[in-house]
Amino acid sequence: MKKSDSESERDEDHKRKREEGRESEERINPFRKSKKVERSPVKKAMDQEMKKMLEKIMEDVGEIKEENRKMSRELEQLKSMMREKEEKWEREKMELKEKMTKLEEKMEEQEKRVRKKNIVVTGLDEEECENEKKLEKWMKAELEVEVRVKEMYKINGGKMIVAELESWGEKRKVMENKRKLREKKGKRVYIEDDMTKKERDTQKKLRTLAKEEREKGLRVKGRKGKTNMERNKGENEQIRIVFWNVAGIKNKENEFWKYLGEFDVVGLVETWVEEKGWERLEKRMPREFEWKCQYAERESKKGRAKGGIIMGVKKGLEEENGSGVKEERGFMERTVKRKQRKWRIVTIYSRSMKETKRIIEERVKEQEEGTLVIGGDFNARIGGKGRRMEEQQATIERRPTKDGIENAEGRELVSLVEERGWDVLNGNCIGDEKGEYTYIGSRGETVIDYVMVNEEAWDKIEEFKVGERVESDHMPLEVRTKGREKERSMKDVKRKIVKNIWTEEGKEKYRARLREAKYEEGEINKKVRELSENVKNATGKKEIEIREKMGLWKNEWWDKECREGKQAARKKLRNWKKEKATKEEYKRARKRYKLVCKEKKEKKRMEEEMKMKGIKTEEEVWRYINRERKKKGEIVSDRITMEEWRKYFSELLGGEENRQEKEKRQHRVGEIEEITREELEQQLRKLKRKKAPGRDGIQNESWMYGTEREVDRLLEIMNGVWKGEGFPQEWKEGIICPIYKKGEKDTASNYRGITLLNTAYKVYAMIVEERLMKEMNERGALPDGQAGFRKDLKAAFDNVERDLLWEYLRKKGINEHLVTKIEEIYEETISRVRVDGRVSECFKTYKGVRQGCPLSPSLFAAFIGDIEEMFRKGQAGGVVVGKEKVWSLAYADDLVVLAREEKGMKEMLGNMEKYMRRKKLTVNVEKSKMMVFRKGGGRRKINEWRWEKDKIEEVKEFKYLGYVMNERNTAAAHVRELVKKANKIIGAVWGIGERKFGHDFRRRIMMFDSLVKSVMMYGAEIWGWREQEGLEGVQGKYLKWVLGVDRETPGYIVMEETKRDGIRIEAGKRAIRFEERLIERGECRILQECLKEKRKEIGKGVWKEREAYFERNGYAGAEIERMREGGRAMTYELVQRDRDVQVQERRTRIRESRYNGKYEKIITEELPKYLGRESRKERVIIARFRCGNEERENKYWNEDRIRVCRMCGEKKETIEHMLNECVELREREESREEMLNEDGRGIEWMKKVEWRRGTICGEG
Repeated sequence: MKKSDSESERDEDHKRKREEGRESEERINPFRKSKKVERSPVKKAMDQEMKKMLEKIMEDVGEIKEENRKMSRELEQLKSMMREKEEKWEREKMELKEKMTKLEEKMEEQEKRVRKKNIVVTGLDEEECENEKKLEKWMKAELEVEVRVKEMYKINGGKMIVAELESWGEKRKVMENKRKLREKKGKRVYIEDDMTKKERDTQKKLRTLAKEEREKGLRVKGRKGKTNMERNKGENEQIRIVFWNVAGIKNKENEFWKYLGEFDVVGLVETWVEEKGWERLEKRMPREFEWKCQYAERESKKGRAKGGIIMGVKKGLEEENGSGVKEERGFMERTVKRKQRKWRIVTIYSRSMKETKRIIEERVKEQEEGTLVIGGDFNARIGGKGRRMEEQQATIERRPTKDGIENAEGRELVSLVEERGWDVLNGNCIGDEKGEYTYIGSRGETVIDYVMVNEEAWDKIEEFKVGERVESDHMPLEVRTKGREKERSMKDVKRKIVKNIWTEEGKEKYRARLREAKYEEGEINKKVRELSENVKNATGKKEIEIREKMGLWKNEWWDKECREGKQAARKKLRNWKKEKATKEEYKRARKRYKLVCKEKKEKKRMEEEMKMKGIKTEEEVWRYINRERKKKGEIVSDRITMEEWRKYFSELLGGEENRQEKEKRQHRVGEIEEITREELEQQLRKLKRKKAPGRDGIQNESWMYGTEREVDRLLEIMNGVWKGEGFPQEWKEGIICPIYKKGEKDTASNYRGITLLNTAYKVYAMIVEERLMKEMNERGALPDGQAGFRKDLKAAFDNVERDLLWEYLRKKGINEHLVTKIEEIYEETISRVRVDGRVSECFKTYKGVRQGCPLSPSLFAAFIGDIEEMFRKGQAGGVVVGKEKVWSLAYADDLVVLAREEKGMKEMLGNMEKYMRRKKLTVNVEKSKMMVFRKGGGRRKINEWRWEKDKIEEVKEFKYLGYVMNERNTAAAHVRELVKKANKIIGAVWGIGERKFGHDFRRRIMMFDSLVKSVMMYGAEIWGWREQEGLEGVQGKYLKWVLGVDRETPGYIVMEETKRDGIRIEAGKRAIRFEERLIERGECRILQECLKEKRKEIGKGVWKEREAYFERNGYAGAEIERMREGGRAMTYELVQRDRDVQVQERRTRIRESRYNGKYEKIITEELPKYLGRESRKERVIIARFRCGNEERENKYWNEDRIRVCRMCGEKKETIEHMLNECVELREREESREEMLNEDGRGIEWMKKVEWRRGTICGEG
C-alpha cells in the first residue's frame, strides 16, 4: 500500500532525530563502541580534543610545581627571617639583662650612699628613743660621743631604730665606741650598720649557713660581709639528759624519736628488747646516737621478756676514752667529758632495792664518783624524805612531793642517798618545785622514778623536771646542766622529691584543671607536646622530704587525728599539773587518744588484709615482703661515668653513631581501619597504677583519671600517627635505668637495664599489639607450642634483625599497613641512660625490639614462630602425642626441644644451629641444659651433647616455667622445691605479721593463706591428686607458731583445734577443675591429645594417683567419667567428700593417739571461742592446756620419773591430778571438760598452775 505524503514526512522526521541523537551521544561518550572505522573524522576530532586536554593538564602541573617551588623559597626565607629575629631577640635579651645588672649595681651604690651615715639601734626603751634629741642624749651618756641625729624612724614594730647622723665621722665614732655597751650590765643594746637589701639578703644566707655549721660543732663569728668559723670544743655547752621507762621501745611513732633527739644522753628502761631482737633493731635506731643495749630477760619460756636498758650518747659528745660501758643487770653506765669534766651517767631499773643498792655500791666507788648523775625507775616510794640539807640549816624539812607514801623499797633508797651524801633532784631542784608524779596509770599515781646527783654535780645542774608525755604510764625525767644552750634536733632530712597527688580530691582538681586546658591545631609533634604539657600542668604535686630513719618503724595508721588526740591528752596532763584540770579529765583524754589509735590501727589492718588477699603469684608475694621489710635494690655504683654507661648500653643494644639512611620501599596498602575509641578505652582499663613513667614524667594515672576531652585528643593523635601524619619524636625515646645483677659493682657489664617509655606511646603500642596478635592467630603465624613470654636465648630481644622480622610478617600475610606502622616505630629508636637523676647523651639503635614495649614479646614470638615449621620439614626427633607430633615448646625465647631418642635429638640440634645462624641469634649454652627421662632403674648411660663446639650439661632436674621436672617424671622434685620456698616465706612473713596484726589469730591465718599457701599451690593441677606430707608439715608448723604450742604436738590435734583444711583439699580441687576445663575447652590440640594419652596409662604415674583420689572419696574413675558425660560437674561434690573423709581420719587418729588421748572429749564443731580473745598470752595458755602440752603424762616417750607432777612430784602429771589430787593446789570439783572448755573459762586456774610451777621449780 502506498504511503501518503504526510506519513512519509513523519518517517523522514523520525529518522533525522535518531541520527542527531546518536551523534550527540557519541560526543558525550567518545569511548562508546561505534560502528565507524578508527580513522573516521569523529575519532580524529576526539583525539585532537584529548591531546589539547593533556597539554592543558601538563601546563597546570608545571604551574603548580613552580608555585610549590616559589612557596618553598618563601618558606625558607620566612625561616631565615625567624632565625634572624630569634637571634636578634636573644641579643636584645642579653643586652637588657646587662643593662638591668648595671642598673641594679647603680641602685645598690646609690642605696649605700643614702645609708652611709645611718645606724640601727636595737634594745632601747621607748622613752630613750622617743625623738632625735633623746637619742642624742642617750648616746652621749652611754657611748661618750656627741653626735647630731638628723632624722630617725622605727621599724620592725618599734623594736629597732634607724637613725641618720650628721656626718660619716660621727658615725665612725659611734661604731668605735659601741663596745662600751658590752661592759654595761642589765639589758643588752646593740648598734649595727644600716645595710642595703642586697647586704641583708647576704647576711640572711650567712646566718643560715652559720646555723648549719653550729650544728656540725663549729663556732661561728659574723660581722658585716665577713664570717669566721672555727672548731667548737663545747666548753660552755649544756648537757641534756633524759631517763625514761618507755614500757617497750617497738612501734613508737616519729614524734617519740624527735623528742629523744632533743637530748645528748638518753637512758631508756623496760625496753623489752632481747638479744636476738637487738641485732635487727640496732640498725634501725636513730643514727644521731651511739647506742648500747642491755638485753631484757625471760623469766619463763612463754610471754614477753622483762626489763632491758638502752642508753644512747649523741655523736659529738666525747666519751671518756677507755671507760667503755659498765653494766650489770638493771645497771648501765656511760662516761662522757665536757669542758675537761668527766660526767658519769648511770641508768637504773630496779626490781629489788637491796640488790640495786649492792650493785651501785660495788660499781660506783665513793672515792671515784667524779660528777655523778644516776636516774631511772627504782620502783621505790620515799614520801617526803630526801630533802637537800643547805649549809647552816637548823631544821630538817620534808621534800616537796605529791606522793607522800613511803615503803620499804623507798627506805632502802633513802639510806643509800644519805650514806653517800647524794641529793634527789625530784622536788629539790628548779623545775620540779612541787615533786610531780612520775607514774600515772590505771593503778594510781606515784613517784617511783628518780634522779640523784652527788655534791660535785649539784652545782652544775641548771634544771630538773618531770616531762609530759603519753607514750608510757611513766613520765620522762629531764635534766639540764648549766652552760650555753644550743639548738638540738635530730637531722633527718635527706632530700626532697616531688610526687603526684592521686587522692580523690587530687583527681577532682586534676580533672577541673584539664577542663580549662586549651588545644590548637597543628602537626603531630605539636599536638603531642601540647597534650603532654596540659596533662603535666593539671597534675597536682607535692614536695616530700625523704628522711633518714628516725624510729624503728613507721606507724602507717598514724595520722592527724591521732596527733591531735595526743596533743589534747598532753594538754590535759599539763593543766592537771597546774591544777587547771582534774585527774579524771586527763585520764578521759588519754583514753580517747588510745581509742582513736586503736580504731586507726584496725582500719589499717583491714586495708592490709584486702591487699594481701589480692596477691596471687610468688612474684607478688616477694614484692610485698620486700616492701614491708624495706628491702631496697642494690645501689648503682657512682664510680661508673655517664659516658661509660652510654657506651656499654649502646654496644649491648647495637647502637650506631652514623648510619646511612635506607631507602624506604613502597608497599601497596589496603583499606586503613582507624583506631576506635573502644580500642583505646579497653587499653586504658588495662593500665596499672604506681608504675614508673617515661622521660615526659606522665604516669598511667594521668590517662586513667583524665576527662573525655583528653581521651578524644589522645585518640586524635593516635589516628594521626596511624594514618601517616608522622611519628612523634617524644615517642621514639626511652630511658634506661641500670639494675645490678652480680659481680663487681664498679663494672657496667654487671648491670642489666630496664627501659622506661612514655605512657602515651605504650597505650598506642598496646593497641597495635592487640591487632598484630589477632592477625597472627587468624593466619596461624604462631604454632601451638608457642605460649607466653620469658628469656633464655642470649640477649635475644636485643639481637633481633628488624629487616628479617618485617620480611617474616609480610610472608605470613600480616596486613601491610600494620607492618608499616610497626616499621615506623622501629625506624629510629633513641635511648638515654639515667642514674641518680643524671641523664646521659642519647644514642640510636637499629637492632632488636624495644625493651619495655608492649609490642616486643609478640614481635619476638613472631620472629621465631617458624621454628616448629623448620622441625616439621626436617622430620627429625619430636614426640608423638596421640595424633599429633610435637617438636618444641616455646615460651618466647625460652625453648624446649623434644625427641624420643638420642639420634633424633642430635639431628634436631644440628637443624637448630642452622636456623639460629639464619636468624642471627645466639644460644646461651651456659643456661641450656639436657635432661633424659628414664623409666626404671639400672645404670645411667652417659651421653655427650654439644652445641657447635660447646658442651651442653646433662642434668637430673630442670625447672621450666617454675615447675621442677626430674628424670623419673614425678612431682617429688617440684614438691621439695615448694616446701623450701614456703619455709623461707614463713620466716619472712612471721615478723611482718607480728608488726602489722600483733596477735590477731584470724588475720595471722589469712596471712598464711595469702602469702604462703598461694606459693605452695603452684602446679597443684599436676601433683594435687596426692597428699603431700612435706606441704602439710609446713602448714602444721605455722599453726603451731600461731597457737604457741610445742613442736612435738601432733599435727592432727593442731589441725582439729584450728579447724583447718589440709593442703590436700585445695590441691585436689585445683586438679579436678583443671581436668574439667581441659574437657570443656578444645582449642589447644596438644593438651587434648595429652589428656587422651594419660587416660591410656591406667594404674601408672599421675593417673594412678588420680584413681586413688577418687577411691578415697568413694568413687571409681569410670563412674566419674559417666557422671561428667551426663553433664554433672563433680568438683564441689568431690571436695566436700574429701573434707568429710579428712575429718573422719583426724578423729580416728585422735581416738587412737597415745598423746592427749582425752582431747576427743573437748573437740568442738566450730572454731573454739577462746581463739577470738585479744590477749595472746591467755590464748597460748588455753591452747597449751587443751592440746596437752601442760600434762607431762602425754610425753609417753619420756621415762616415768620425768612425767611426774612438777609441783608435788608424787604422781603423773595430768589435768585430773592437778584438779583433784595435787597438794600444792586447792581441790576443785570441776571436770577436765569444764576447765578446758572452748570459751576459756578455766583461764584463772591455768594461770594459778603456771604461777605455782614458777615459784616451786622456776618454770612459767
